[in-house]
Amino acid sequence: MENNFLVYNPGQYDRKSLSDDLRKIKNNPFDGVVFSLTKPTTHQKKVSRFYPVNQMITLARELDFKVGLVLDCFENPVYWQKEFFTRPVNYQGKTSVADEFYSPVCPNNPFGIEYFQKLLLKVKRLPQVEFVLLQNLRFPFFWEAEDLDVQLQVPPYCYCPFCVTEFSSVIGEVITSTSQIIEYLPDWMEWRTGVIMSLIHDAREVLAQKTRLAVAVPPLAIIDLPFTTGQLPGAIVESGCLLTPLLYHKTKGGTTWFEDIIEQYRLEIKPQKLMPLFKFQTRTEFDQMIEIKTKNKYPVALFFSGPGWV
Repeated sequence: MENNFLVYNPGQYDRKSLSDDLRKIKNNPFDGVVFSLTKPTTHQKKVSRFYPVNQMITLARELDFKVGLVLDCFENPVYWQKEFFTRPVNYQGKTSVADEFYSPVCPNNPFGIEYFQKLLLKVKRLPQVEFVLLQNLRFPFFWEAEDLDVQLQVPPYCYCPFCVTEFSSVIGEVITSTSQIIEYLPDWMEWRTGVIMSLIHDAREVLAQKTRLAVAVPPLAIIDLPFTTGQLPGAIVESGCLLTPLLYHKTKGGTTWFEDIIEQYRLEIKPQKLMPLFKFQTRTEFDQMIEIKTKNKYPVALFFSGPGWV
């Protein structure tokens, strides 16, 4: 049962409530907790707010918990309220529409890059933790609402002015349409995956002496990740990071789909390089997830519970 981390969202932080909840968690088969650096926010908020993670880590350490942190990198509704923010654009030329769950920021957007660096520096000033999970470090893809059976001929990356302008400079030709990009599709994909890997290397450079990094990936077929998100799972692992597939078995497709995704990871990537994130709502579901973790020999696994489980 070692190295089971519960992803804990305190909502409105209160020291006593957190302390009480941590003691309840301690009575379950968890030896670690994962905190988010940023508080949940909405489109009404004007600034991003952060939890007092230093205090939260101290409380967890007092109970002998291991600690991980989640950095929500390129998803931020606050930026959507800024006057000069450029929203992501899809391959059809349509501007992205955010909802209450997902407000994507392009990894080429200066606002997004500045915020990413800010998150890394905040972690660097915190006490040592076991790992940092980079969430949403990809091109916009709302996997929980979109079809996971990718059939597109054009990568559903961002095609905003920052992306198109920068790519134009890379190939030495002014790009004004998606059809032009299709002519340079291999270059386009190589450049986009390079953007994501460059950000991962930036994170490693800042936090190399501080903690281990993990990168969350949507539960797509491994072969579809580069095309859809710009993420290269093999390169991520080779860079020294853990890979965290988001295995929410009831969110998409049911049990068969869930087992197929796990089988792909079993064949493609060594279990020592994986730190999957499971979602459960009942104790029975949790026991099933533990069985999957044991069967696949994952040394570390994260678990996200439905409301009221603690």
